[in-house]
Amino acid sequence: MSITITKTFYHTLLAGVLLLTAACSKNKEDVRTGNEPDYSNSARSSVRLVTFNTWDLIVNGTKVTNWFFVPSNSPLAGVPFPTPYFPTTGKLKDSWYLPQQFLDSKGEAIIKVGLAQGASQPDYLVDSFTVKDDYYQPSDYYLYTSAVDHLGIYSTTRVPRTTAIPADPTHIRIRLVNLCTATGNGSTEGLTLAFADGTPVNTTTSHIANHTWSDYVELPAGTYQFKVLIDGTGAQIPGRPPTLISTISPDNYSLNGTQVYYNPVQTFQPGGVYTVVVARISGGYQYGDNPLYPNTSVVVTDIDPPANIAYGRIQLVNAAVEGEKGIHMRVDGHDAPAVAYGKAGDYVTLVTGAHAIRITDAAGKSLVEKNIQVNGGDNLTVWAYPIAGTGTTLTVVTNNMGGTRMIGTNADGSDALNNLYNPLKFKMLVQTRFLNLCPELPEVTFTGVNGTLFKEGMFSSAAAAQHLLPGQAPSPVAVPYPYVDLGTVTGGAVQVYRSQPGVLPGDRITGVPALTTADFVKMPATFYPDGNFGAEAGVYTVALVGHNTAGAHPQLIVIKHNQ
Repeated sequence: MSITITKTFYHTLLAGVLLLTAACSKNKEDVRTGNEPDYSNSARSSVRLVTFNTWDLIVNGTKVTNWFFVPSNSPLAGVPFPTPYFPTTGKLKDSWYLPQQFLDSKGEAIIKVGLAQGASQPDYLVDSFTVKDDYYQPSDYYLYTSAVDHLGIYSTTRVPRTTAIPADPTHIRIRLVNLCTATGNGSTEGLTLAFADGTPVNTTTSHIANHTWSDYVELPAGTYQFKVLIDGTGAQIPGRPPTLISTISPDNYSLNGTQVYYNPVQTFQPGGVYTVVVARISGGYQYGDNPLYPNTSVVVTDIDPPANIAYGRIQLVNAAVEGEKGIHMRVDGHDAPAVAYGKAGDYVTLVTGAHAIRITDAAGKSLVEKNIQVNGGDNLTVWAYPIAGTGTTLTVVTNNMGGTRMIGTNADGSDALNNLYNPLKFKMLVQTRFLNLCPELPEVTFTGVNGTLFKEGMFSSAAAAQHLLPGQAPSPVAVPYPYVDLGTVTGGAVQVYRSQPGVLPGDRITGVPALTTADFVKMPATFYPDGNFGAEAGVYTVALVGHNTAGAHPQLIVIKHNQ
């Protein structure tokens, strides 16, 4: 019995030694990056590093990024080399919360920022600074954003950050941080945060001097195209584009010189807190083959909003009753302000669930009633329009405020391909839906100049403008993306035709004037002092409204759904 145990023991020991020897003989290449510990979810401090470039970092002497240099012509260019702290790319991009483990007894840490230069050159350090953790007053450290450079190098700017969420749960908080360089666009004037039509957001976020910042202000959650105006000039700070933009001159950053600037249209959900920061950013603009470094605006999220399952938004468009007195929308017994003919009312925020809608005239007479269901995140437009003869009816349309599109082999998505396209990663859109709200025209088709049909594209569905019936949006099965991108700057030409099944575009309705680019310009003429303008990005609906009778002609109206 003991002999058997001894043999078994030695056989087991020998097998273990052989396995251990084999393991020890492996080279370092067998230890894959994927097997390293992942510290990316370590307990965070209140210190956040924010950058608009790509950097390597050393924290308290520890290299937390890979400090690996890959030439652009290398076959490894673009291949990530992850680290435990940056497990996706191995580099600092966008923002990073410093893990608490790096803080000393005073709550401080030393950060060094630089770039790897390759084996033949030493690493290139551009900045070294001390950060401090403060729960009651957290801070952002914006890398490479000082007003003045030293031998071509810009240092870090510390900016305090809030921990307070909006007091109103249906709102967001937002502020403006001006980190312009001492020279260049917007460097000497104040900056003002504005809505898409150029209206200042608030006096608090207006006239912000260089290297200062405003307090936060509250706004209703919704879809906005925030712009940063350069005080007293009529010019704007360009936004950071997702792809490189070529300019017509070294100091004009508008699209094709039209004074229409890149600024993304974004949806801000309730509870979120944001900073619009202006700083010197590379990689967005060029003149010829020369890179440009303008002061550029970016939206930074300070506090992520929770999933919006509680609130939706609705607005009324009056396509039913002509005259200045307009109509009213009463929601669950609460009356909203009057809406003039051909105009949209302000958005109303509603909790999820069923709601009773009543439309009344200026005298309070009920015109039509409808019960609707509102879901979290909904953006709904209630269109009041006439029926044949006399009377008013409603159609409720869901707006895709993000502009995202799922594209697969089958239009109805039955192929389950997840080809999701987000315009924030591509370009600005003049994202336009079409509606036929004329009861006497059983079918219409919208076109470009001279009856040119709109074409299918990444953010355009040709069928969205064709064979439209009165009061009916296209079927979401047949046309899952019911929009056409008319195109910023040059877009906006729209005509309407009386079409028939199997006939496109049909006969031009000559009594309806065509739309032009000017119909998609909402900023005042003061922002286009030389008269050179272009179609502004946004989420639009073009609707044919009114009666088509012996004594009346319909017309085209343009409703812009974002602010």
